[in-house]
Amino acid sequence: MRKRPVVDADSHVEEPAEAWEHLDKEYQARKPFALTAENRPFLTNLNAFWYIDGVVHPKPVGQGTTVFGTPITQAHAQRKSFSLGSQTLLDVDARLKDMDAAGVDIQVIFPTVFLEPLTDDVHFEAALMRSYNTWMAGVCRQRPDRLKWAAVMPLRDVPAAVEELGRAKALGAVAAGIYGTVGEMPLHHRDLDPFYAEAEGLQLPVCVHTGWSHPGIRRTIDSIYGAHALSFTLPVMLGFFSFLGGGVLDRFPRLKVGFLEAGSDWVPYLVQRMDHYFHSNGGLGRPVPGRSASAYLRECQIFFTCEAEEKLLPQVLGFVGEDRIMISADLPHAEARESAVFELTERTDLSESQKQKLLSENALRFYAL
Repeated sequence: MRKRPVVDADSHVEEPAEAWEHLDKEYQARKPFALTAENRPFLTNLNAFWYIDGVVHPKPVGQGTTVFGTPITQAHAQRKSFSLGSQTLLDVDARLKDMDAAGVDIQVIFPTVFLEPLTDDVHFEAALMRSYNTWMAGVCRQRPDRLKWAAVMPLRDVPAAVEELGRAKALGAVAAGIYGTVGEMPLHHRDLDPFYAEAEGLQLPVCVHTGWSHPGIRRTIDSIYGAHALSFTLPVMLGFFSFLGGGVLDRFPRLKVGFLEAGSDWVPYLVQRMDHYFHSNGGLGRPVPGRSASAYLRECQIFFTCEAEEKLLPQVLGFVGEDRIMISADLPHAEARESAVFELTERTDLSESQKQKLLSENALRFYAL
């Protein structure tokens, strides 16, 4: 039997300056550039930042902490086991070599710098995202058999997002990447319906990725630890509620949606929590969605990524379904497990059929590869 390709459903690029080469002419003077701070021990190794509209990103200290490994002039980026060419995709052969070492045949690549909002100017944000998408299309075109990409979407400018969906698919994107909220706006807000209608019509999966999208949650956190565990993760759960509890899947039942990089062991808890209040509120005559969360989970095209070491993964597979979970290596981020594929392969509490689905079949189907 022919071996099925291992598909890493969610990894990343650490954006280089080349990501902004396609910026619209009117925004060229505001092109992001890197700043590096020397001899500042309190920054640990996060000592370089993107300067955008008078603000630096990431923000590794203080209230509203965020953390990521771009720009690659950071000491953090330079100390990773991956070469800078692999991290930035400026050396595609180096990335392919790292994928081979990690046991990955095909990788679906998401952005890093857009994990937090970069500007209050929604039109400039859309231009930054268009430039990134154009650049990523060119990079992945060098090895389209192995490198796939998700286009980042400017949801704060819905007409621009609708237009970008069609352009991105024509450029070769296999998914649309969004975050758990649009600022403080929930993903079930009716203003976003034209975007979902277009994604459904184009049959392009919508991926709700972890990120610091909700300003209130972000402001609450003042440490890198909290930024990863909470303000980075919780918006995905808000997004999950929007689709299964806020009416998105009632209005767009053929939409394919994935929830990425938050693991999967939270899903049974939140679904049961939602079901509890669905029945109690429904019994009191209060407004509830058309179905319970568990019914949407059974009947709609809802997918998740898992971490290789999740102890409750067998139970999650039993609850969610074996056809809905995909492996994520999260390369080349520092919190990634470079041996995720091998760790999953060696688990003794999963069947060979389950492993095949997690490592290959589910992602091939979700991304229509």
